Parts: sequence; C-alpha cells; structure tokens
Amino acid sequence: MALTTRLVILAGLIGLMFYNLSDERLVALIIDYQLGWYKLGVPLAWGLVLGALLQLLGLKQLHKFLEPITFIAVCVMTIGLTGAAAIFGAHQTAILMLPALQIATIGLGVYLFAYSYARFAGARESSSTATGKDE
Repeated sequence: MALTTRLVILAGLIGLMFYNLSDERLVALIIDYQLGWYKLGVPLAWGLVLGALLQLLGLKQLHKFLEPITFIAVCVMTIGLTGAAAIFGAHQTAILMLPALQIATIGLGVYLFAYSYARFAGARESSSTATGKDE
C-alpha cells in the first residue's frame, strides 16, 4: 500500500475520532492543554526561528532530511485540518476546533522550520558564491 494511501486512511480515522467527540470532551481538551487562539501562532514562530538559527549556526547535516521533514509536516497538517473540518461539521462551533487546529499549526510550524532552513541555506550559498568564498 502506498504511503499516500495510508495518509488518507489515517487522516480519515483522525477526522472520525474528532467527529465523534462530544462538546464536553472537546472543552475538556481545550482546558487541559490550555489552548487559546493566541497559542496557534507559537509553533509557526518557533519553526521559523529554529530553522533560521540552525542554518546560521552552520548545521549542514540537516539538509539531507529536508524532504522527509516536509512530508511529515504535510501529513500532520492534513490530519489537523481534517479533524478541524470534522469538528466544525459535527458541532458548528469554531471554538471547539482548537485542538485540531493546534495539530495543524504544529505541522505548519515544522514545514516553516524546513522552509526557513532551506531559504537561509540558499542565501548563504548565493552570498558565498558572489563573494568567491568557500565556507
């Protein structure tokens, strides 16, 4: 079975899990993990900052893992967005989507980590070839 087929099946199962949760259980998840709308941006910021920082520090071994990191990020984001759509379809309340949206933003944060790492690597490489230095 192909990996993308497995991803679709997993995302569907996660969506069903979120669809079947009651309002009380979703509110309990939000309270237990202290989720809020302002916390949705935290994984995005961490992803951007850590990706750029690791490239600026000169960690070059991460370059060969960019493709799997991107694939994992898209998988996690798909699972979170599927869960958010299922919650909204079942309960018609946007605030109850916070647990699933938090999963989606973690996936987006991992993607932004890989993106900022690759962008800073490209900028470093182009600046080193423009000045004629080998780093």
